[in-house]
Amino acid sequence: METVTLINGNGQEYTQEMPKIVVLTKHINDVALAHIKENTGLSFVKTYWGYKAQPTKSAQIAALLLTYNYKTKYHNNLDHKNTLFLKSDHHIGFKVDSICYDCCKENHLHLGGLEPGARLAC
Repeated sequence: METVTLINGNGQEYTQEMPKIVVLTKHINDVALAHIKENTGLSFVKTYWGYKAQPTKSAQIAALLLTYNYKTKYHNNLDHKNTLFLKSDHHIGFKVDSICYDCCKENHLHLGGLEPGARLAC
């Protein structure tokens, strides 16, 4: 498996294998799964969280991100070791610069003192 060398917040190099990828969704249709496999070589399998795959090369991750628009969140902690979480962007998230108080409440986001009428930067 390919590895990548990164630099941590203390300026020290460390090496990681390719992260496990988890797509957070209830369903990906068979046509989309076949399209992903054709473009990336990744075979996603259904799990409790969504769909997971283990890339062996960074080119597979790059091809996936260039094939579909995903929001990303990387975790490397006690609960989720070296895991890249992906969530569909639905063509909206990238274009949003801020959201209103009511949207934050509706989506169960921490308000952190945000008052009605105020906006949260994304």
